[in-house]
Amino acid sequence: MATVFVRLFTTVALLAITPGFAKGQQNGFPINMVGNKGTVGEEMTKLFGRQTDSVHGIVHMSLLNEIGKSSTDKKGRVNTTMSPLNPSSYNVSQQCIDDVTQYLTDIGYGQTYALRMADSTGRLPAGAMEGNGQWIGSSRECRNVKNVPNAGGTFNGKYCQATGYMTGIPSQLLIGVCVPDSCIGMDVLTIINTAHVLPYLTNVNVVHVQCIEERPLTTGTIVMFVIIGNLAVLMLAATLYDVIIKYVLNNNPSVTDELPVTIQDGDVTADVTSLLNTTSVSSQSSYQPGIFGECLLAFSVLTNGGKILDARHSSGSLAAIHGIRVLSMWWVILGHGFITPLGFADNGLYYTQDFLPRFLSQAISNATFSVDTFFFLSGLLVTYLTVKELTEGRKVNWFLFYFHRFWRLTPVYMFLIFFVTYLLPYLGTGPYADIVNQAPNTCPDYWWTNLLYINNLVPWPGALQNMCYGVSWYLANDMQFHVISPVIIILLYKIPILGYVVISALMATCLSSTIGICISRDLTASMLKPTIDKTYTNFNSSDYYYTKPWTRISAYLVGMVVGYLLVKTKCKLKMNIFVNLLGWAVAWATGLAVIYGLYGVYNDHPLSRAAEVIYMTLCRVSWSLALGYLTFACLTGNGGPINAILSWTAWIPISRLTYCAYLIHIMVLQTYVMNRDRLLHLSDLEEVYMFLGTLVLTYCVSFVVSMMAEAPMMRLEKILVKAMKDRRSKAYTQ
Repeated sequence: MATVFVRLFTTVALLAITPGFAKGQQNGFPINMVGNKGTVGEEMTKLFGRQTDSVHGIVHMSLLNEIGKSSTDKKGRVNTTMSPLNPSSYNVSQQCIDDVTQYLTDIGYGQTYALRMADSTGRLPAGAMEGNGQWIGSSRECRNVKNVPNAGGTFNGKYCQATGYMTGIPSQLLIGVCVPDSCIGMDVLTIINTAHVLPYLTNVNVVHVQCIEERPLTTGTIVMFVIIGNLAVLMLAATLYDVIIKYVLNNNPSVTDELPVTIQDGDVTADVTSLLNTTSVSSQSSYQPGIFGECLLAFSVLTNGGKILDARHSSGSLAAIHGIRVLSMWWVILGHGFITPLGFADNGLYYTQDFLPRFLSQAISNATFSVDTFFFLSGLLVTYLTVKELTEGRKVNWFLFYFHRFWRLTPVYMFLIFFVTYLLPYLGTGPYADIVNQAPNTCPDYWWTNLLYINNLVPWPGALQNMCYGVSWYLANDMQFHVISPVIIILLYKIPILGYVVISALMATCLSSTIGICISRDLTASMLKPTIDKTYTNFNSSDYYYTKPWTRISAYLVGMVVGYLLVKTKCKLKMNIFVNLLGWAVAWATGLAVIYGLYGVYNDHPLSRAAEVIYMTLCRVSWSLALGYLTFACLTGNGGPINAILSWTAWIPISRLTYCAYLIHIMVLQTYVMNRDRLLHLSDLEEVYMFLGTLVLTYCVSFVVSMMAEAPMMRLEKILVKAMKDRRSKAYTQ
């Protein structure tokens, strides 16, 4: 009751001390701020000065009430009697004891720094009845306390997070604690649990304390600065060189073909041979740079930027692929933008329980199917490209088939992994900085698993929380599928029936594995069921299901079949209008059933256990089949207005940034959370802002990273392949 009274008194007092409050306001500002007495700046200074003094007194009174041990001497000074602290009584360092004792004593005397430290400590917040168990306080206010003099020198404020329980509250709490920086985590834990003297924490039993320390520059950080600096210099030098060649020497020696073809590109007929066999470089010029000049030009912002932003379809391109890819990437960002802030909001649990039962919300909660779309596209394009090459009588260089894939993905992938490990930690100083970004804890030990594309398996069971950069599980699966794809492709080309048999066998293995894992691991399709019944795990959160190739290959296999059919039909097939309409109806019905099939589960109509297992087993292959018809119809001239939308040329530049966007979008979300000093309060509008802000920032950063570490590597590959071909040709002629 006393706490409630103090808070009520504080609110009334803050209103009462606001100049002009009793006299009315104009346009939302106190009257004296818009009057003629001095400038607005002077009036603001006076206002905040008076308000700070008044708040100082209110906070002081609140703290004394919280401590409950205040007294006044004959001179009117406030003294505070604290429980004695000494190393013999508690396992706490002497310096920490001295600094904490001074801090607590200075609370009694109303010292500003002490009130700030106490004020920044977490306490019972609004929204506690909506599941808010994160009483994080203010890390910024705490760490702004600097150079407090004491007997041994000075100390600063240190922000720590205590995990524990409070009397009367059954759930675990995360509480922000501000202490002198001479204390370590174990000191703080002992003081809270044994001495019971820190404000607002006298009834808390703590099980773990983690303090946010100042982060020194590491060797890895310095190396990353050097790498980025060198890349920036190369980009500047290459761009100047390119400008001189194009506008001074009036020549253009840059590579004239399109960017290399991969699963990220829809212009699959543009220099297909650069992937599998040969390449071409313009040689009709009066000035031709040497090999060094070509390598330097690979970093030209002028040329690379122009290619990325080029919105023209190349002849024979699979145009609709661009739209599918972009919309799927936006779906990924939408899903992660919804999930990420849930753990850092004061109403995360309440908002989730309110959000999931809505019909339209199913499209967001089921955003994981966007990844199956990428698996589908990957299988489609690799099969289409390779079978088309074989059908046209070209010889496939299988070494380049694997080398190109590794070279296409790995440089920018490794660049971003080392960035998130050694530089991202310095981009956020909020209370969640060390919680959100786990890369510094996992990547130094397991980065090599990402390099070998086995991070979804090693260390077993490939848990996302223990993985170096969690979103990279997709790349591991995709590379593993790519490794085995030539066997299927060759069979489809030479003995189609046998190819279909192998695909069917792999599909059966995938589905049976899914059934076994869902039953043996007690997996459920509902996102709320694990919250109610702890024996169940959501199937999209299971380490044994979500990231494993034997449960995720179904979409890739469907894509391979569609890619093969596109080659056989030469992307031209005249369908009967009724057959086409029936196909579209079945595809739409299947896709919508997958996305919205769990609506009843969240509205008191649970599925039987058998039905739930069937859904978890067939949902991904069903989604892929629906997407397969959409893609096949659009690419064979039966897509109508849907094909027109997906083939819009504006998708092309955005589509080229998809790979970087996938790797970077989670980093953008992490940076936002890492810099927040307060909890979010989620609402639909907040989620919209989260999505749109993340979307725009992701593509802006992706463009820069692509220019720095992606496009140059692709052009260097072309130069390397051309050099190998020229050397081989010379050897033959001799």
